[in-house]
Amino acid sequence: MIRHIITLIWNRKRSLVWIFIEQMLVFGVLLLCFTHCVDVIKKSFSEGNLKLNNLAYIGFTRQETNVLSDEENKAYRNQLHQMVESMKDWNCVELISINGAGFVPYMYGTGLVDSVRFMGGQHIASIYYNDENFCEIFSLNLSEGEWFGNTVDSEFPPAVITQLLANNAGLTGSALGQSIYYNGRTYRIVGVVKAFKARKDWDLLPALFLPVSLFNFANYSYVVKYKPDHGTDFSKDFLSEFSKSFPRDQFKPELYDIYKTNKQQDLFNIRMIAYMLGVPTVFLLVFAFLGTFGLVWVQSKRRLSEFGLRMALGCTSTRLQRTIILENLILTTFAMLPGLIVMANLYVFAPKGWEWLTAVGTAVVMMLLFSAFSAWYPAWKASRVMPVEALRSSG
Repeated sequence: MIRHIITLIWNRKRSLVWIFIEQMLVFGVLLLCFTHCVDVIKKSFSEGNLKLNNLAYIGFTRQETNVLSDEENKAYRNQLHQMVESMKDWNCVELISINGAGFVPYMYGTGLVDSVRFMGGQHIASIYYNDENFCEIFSLNLSEGEWFGNTVDSEFPPAVITQLLANNAGLTGSALGQSIYYNGRTYRIVGVVKAFKARKDWDLLPALFLPVSLFNFANYSYVVKYKPDHGTDFSKDFLSEFSKSFPRDQFKPELYDIYKTNKQQDLFNIRMIAYMLGVPTVFLLVFAFLGTFGLVWVQSKRRLSEFGLRMALGCTSTRLQRTIILENLILTTFAMLPGLIVMANLYVFAPKGWEWLTAVGTAVVMMLLFSAFSAWYPAWKASRVMPVEALRSSG
């Protein structure tokens, strides 16, 4: 039966060319959408995400009308820094992490991207300046070694790298004790982070972590880990202390719950994906469905005499309906072949994993359902035509 249907399709290839092209384009768009969505979801839940519970970012912003000199700005920055130091004694505070260059994971900045020299070669890495609490406050998983502490060797300061940077450099043994060079200075590696991502929807980063105490930045970022169920207490204490230290008419306090802010960002990203991919895809599917439905309907009208003859020779209505739907499914399968061949070659050269194959499989299933539904009603109407009337109308 399949061979017979393929023969029928081949004999009508000129009249089916537009359906073939339309379905080929629709399948290509579905592949792009599903593979992109799966890639984003996979990155969001992959290893390297940071734990954000009970974390808050604190800082300040100037009022728009407030213009400060460099000296005044530095003085207020130092004042904030002193306030942060005093917060370490608060009952509601567990830890405070001070980071250089205004970096806060998932919120501000992505680190400095620069070249480092490691294992005899140059490698691109994200550079982060952190204190001794950064590892604990974000629950980083070290594959070997330890995080740097308060004591810093002025000759060979400590550094921590990610496993991805070690892999990119071709390191096969332990990284501990190895030298890494950045910005004219030599560092000794004391630890390796198993996986690290500055944002949930990013890939793993080759990164270099350096002590913030060795560098003098214009500003720092502060991340506070407060005790569980003490978020309200911490917010009240911070705002109260800020109002005592900074004039209200010149500065506004910044206080963000990192976990909640990240959730809001996730929802925003989901909405953006829905708007950018989902909405156009839905419209494309609707118009493609109407187009395929119309073409199949016209084809069925032209083939009434053929259908009448089949039914006169003993073909049942159910079988005729199944044959018409199967024709469209086989045509759809042929239309999907170019896209599947391209994806198969991409998978061979750059394997993506079972999630990627799931996305392709979902696109195939949706395309087949789309094809079956677009042909069902024309097939049902054709199967209800009386053979005598069909043969008479053709004559």
